Amino acid sequence: MRGEAVCGIRLQAQAKNAWETMTTRMPVFVSTALCCAIAVFAANSATDTDIPGAGLRNPDQPFELAVRAVAIACPDPYADLTLAQLLLTGIEGEQQRFDPNAEQLHNARRIVDVVERRGMPPYAAVVALATALQESTLRNLTEPEDYDSLGLFQQRPSAGWGTPEQLTDPGYATEAFLDALEEKVPNYSAVPLWEAAQATQASAFPDEYAKWQEQAAHLTLELLVE
Repeated sequence: MRGEAVCGIRLQAQAKNAWETMTTRMPVFVSTALCCAIAVFAANSATDTDIPGAGLRNPDQPFELAVRAVAIACPDPYADLTLAQLLLTGIEGEQQRFDPNAEQLHNARRIVDVVERRGMPPYAAVVALATALQESTLRNLTEPEDYDSLGLFQQRPSAGWGTPEQLTDPGYATEAFLDALEEKVPNYSAVPLWEAAQATQASAFPDEYAKWQEQAAHLTLELLVE
């Protein structure tokens, strides 16, 4: 199991996302009210220094308060993870699997690590892994295939995904895929996996993503609880 340091990273990522959402995507008066509520709640619940005569504990910096609030109010989505939680839309069609070698397993871990660092739901890792399994069998393609497709997700520089150097960096490639997934399929947890992957990738063979769903779920579970 992963230790407290990893849990802290998850909480900070979740808090950062919550903080950025409140301060950049909402009207000022709404975000101010929510931030005040978080400050009071977190200060009373998680800070040790009292404010004399106020009945409240001394608030820290806003981001630190957000971290404390998330830790108290938001359950860790990676705790007690089960395979059923990673197969939200069920398994469609005949499944395919193989035993990944060390390089492929390393690339799978890179994908899961990016999802975790961003504070995204574990199911996002399943979608990303299934996509990479179909596009490259988890190999980092450094030579173009199918026109100019590169990297774990066969992303094309000519389609605006990034430069060849960027797309052959597994970290960058995963970030680019997840950005597109969140933008194009904000409800990706509620639609069949192949539909979420296809909306992101625009493949000529959309149904092919479905056959990797089971292996992607098993890999995600293995990598998140190791």
